[in-house]
Amino acid sequence: MKKLYLFSALLALGFASISCNRLKLLVDNDYSYETDFTKYKTYNFLNCEIDTSFVCTEIQDAIRRQMKARGYKVTDKEPGLLVSYSIIRDRVDYKGYFQPALDRWVNHFDEDDTYKAQNFHFGGGMILVSLLDAESSRLIWRGYASGVFNKNVNKPINYYRSVVRNIFDQYPLFAAGEKPRRIDEY
Repeated sequence: MKKLYLFSALLALGFASISCNRLKLLVDNDYSYETDFTKYKTYNFLNCEIDTSFVCTEIQDAIRRQMKARGYKVTDKEPGLLVSYSIIRDRVDYKGYFQPALDRWVNHFDEDDTYKAQNFHFGGGMILVSLLDAESSRLIWRGYASGVFNKNVNKPINYYRSVVRNIFDQYPLFAAGEKPRRIDEY
């Protein structure tokens, strides 16, 4: 009985230490009310910022996976969207907007929607993913996760893929002509 009690206590302690070590990310997005999100089918990347670590490559690969899962095709010839991302390793002040969920807004467009600014003060760095209309170079959507580079948290394998997946969970739209579906593993 003592062994069972000791084992249970150690197991509970192990789970508690794992849950305390998990990174809590703030993930959100902002988008343009002036955009017809249903017309885009293709994309390409803007040049990546110079990064000597594997982070740039891992984030770009994760974005490719998320765009593919949503039916977007990468192309060098006249893409509809340009994708860029930023890696910010320090504390940052960020101006975002309080908006309805993107899929709700796309399906129930309201011309009276207005931007309601909100200011954030993020610690632990952040990753920003931006989608721009390729023709106008206008920013149409930006997703972000803060706390990404918190030094107190161990980062498991595929950590950045997970972060990008969390960011793209805020972008529930599919390429033009694609049927909406559940995105399981990407």
